[in-house]
Amino acid sequence: MPTPSTETMNIQIGIFIISINYFREVEESLSLTGSFVLLWHDPRLKWNPSSYSNISLLILDPMNIWLPPLVIINRVDKFESIGDGKKFYITVWSSGLVAYSPGDVLDVKCITDISKFPFDRQTCTLHFIPYGIPMPYISLKHLFKEDQCQFDYYTPNSDWTLEECSQIINNATDHSNLYVIVQIKRQPLYYTLMVVFPTFLFGFLNPLVFIVPVETGERIGLAITLLLSYAIFLTLASASVPATSNPMCALLIVMIIIITVSGIILYGTTITIKYHYKKKPDIIWPPLKGFARWTMKRKCCCVKSAEKVPVTQDEVVYALDSLFFYGSYVMMILIGFGYFLYVLI
Repeated sequence: MPTPSTETMNIQIGIFIISINYFREVEESLSLTGSFVLLWHDPRLKWNPSSYSNISLLILDPMNIWLPPLVIINRVDKFESIGDGKKFYITVWSSGLVAYSPGDVLDVKCITDISKFPFDRQTCTLHFIPYGIPMPYISLKHLFKEDQCQFDYYTPNSDWTLEECSQIINNATDHSNLYVIVQIKRQPLYYTLMVVFPTFLFGFLNPLVFIVPVETGERIGLAITLLLSYAIFLTLASASVPATSNPMCALLIVMIIIITVSGIILYGTTITIKYHYKKKPDIIWPPLKGFARWTMKRKCCCVKSAEKVPVTQDEVVYALDSLFFYGSYVMMILIGFGYFLYVLI
C-alpha cells in the first residue's frame, strides 16, 4: 500500500456488465459476471523512460504491486477483494498511472419483490468499499462521464432483461462508497402461457357446469372433474411460482381464490340438483322463492304482481343456475381485471 499521507488517492472505477447468470427469489440473491477498470496514480512507480532503455510501460504480476482492496460488502458467497488470488495483469506507465482490470462472478444479496410475478422487476444494489482504508486516503471516482455501467461485452439472458445499471458514489462517510444499482425485468412469456393463462382458463370453465341440464346427470361429475383438474394443475404450477410470503405473490392469491370459487360452484351445483329433485315445492326457502319469481318476470317480461306468479322446482333451479352462472363470471372478470391492473401498472 502507498505510504499514508495527507493526499487523497483518487481511484477511478468503471464497470462492464458481461452477463446475468441467475436470480433466485427464495435466496434473495443475484448472480452476474462483471469486469472492472481501475485507474489510479502511484507516485512511487514513476520513472524516466530515457534512463531505462525508453521503456515507458510495464506489465506486472498482481502479486508484485499494491492493489486497492475493493470489497462488495453485501456479497453472499465470499468476502474478499475483487480479483483477489487471480492473475489479472496490471499495466503501469512511466507517469505512475496504474491500470487494473479484474473480473469476477458476483453473487449479491437483494431485497426481492415478487408480488407482480411474472411481470415483476427486481432492483439489486452492489455495495463496494475500499475495505480497511478510510477517507481521506482513498476516494472512488467515476471513470465514465455518464456514470453508467458499460455493456460492450454484454450477453443477454433468456429469463431476465437488464433494463438499467447506474453508479452512485458517496464520499461523505468514513469510507468511500460505490453503489452499483442493477434493475432487471423478468421475461413473462413462458410463465404467462404455462401458469397465468391456464389459471384463468380454469376459472372461466367452471361456471359452464350450470348450463349442463340436470337431467343428464353429468353436472356434478363435470364440477368435480374441473375442481380436481385445477387442484392438480395448482400442485404443478406452484413449483413455478416463487415460494415467498413477504410480499406474497398476487398470482398465488388469484389461484387460491379460483380454487375457492370452484368449491363454491361445486356446492351450488349440489344445491341446484337438490331443488331439481325436490318433491314438495311448498317448503322452498321464501327468499329463494321470491328470487325465482323475480327471475321469471325478467325472463318473460311479465307485469303481474310477483306474489301471483307460481313457482316450481324448475323455476327455482333456473334462478339458481342464473345466479351462480352470472355471479361466477362477474367474479372471474373482476379478479382478472384487478390482477392485470395491479401487475401491469
